[in-house]
Amino acid sequence: MTFSLYALLSDDSSPVSNESLAIALQEYLRNENNFSLQFERLPFAKNQTLALRWGSWLVRVSYEEGDAVKQDSIGIQKKTAATSEHEVSHIKKRIRLVIGSDDNQHFTNQLIYLIDFLRTIKGVLIFDPQQNDFVN
Repeated sequence: MTFSLYALLSDDSSPVSNESLAIALQEYLRNENNFSLQFERLPFAKNQTLALRWGSWLVRVSYEEGDAVKQDSIGIQKKTAATSEHEVSHIKKRIRLVIGSDDNQHFTNQLIYLIDFLRTIKGVLIFDPQQNDFVN
């Protein structure tokens, strides 16, 4: 099943763009076998996304900012307020990962690498919207 992760970026985070993500991901994953990274524009999409592929497995990565992100952050705050100490309702920048199905768990290590990459970003909080919880 396809799922998403949000890397919520605080005001302390360094500036991010799809282009800076591409450079950083290429460097971070430089030793990965069968890995490719391309910019792609989906039909009806305003901006390009990054398509990370390991063979046929695909992860889409995109930097997003603005009012829609802030509205999502307010929703995340409402859902997690009782169980989390994180205050995220002010966040208006994020990196969104849409992760392809991997029912046989062939790409578990690659997913861990991507989460570890996100953790290197100063001021990031990783949120799993399917579980309505933060990734530790």
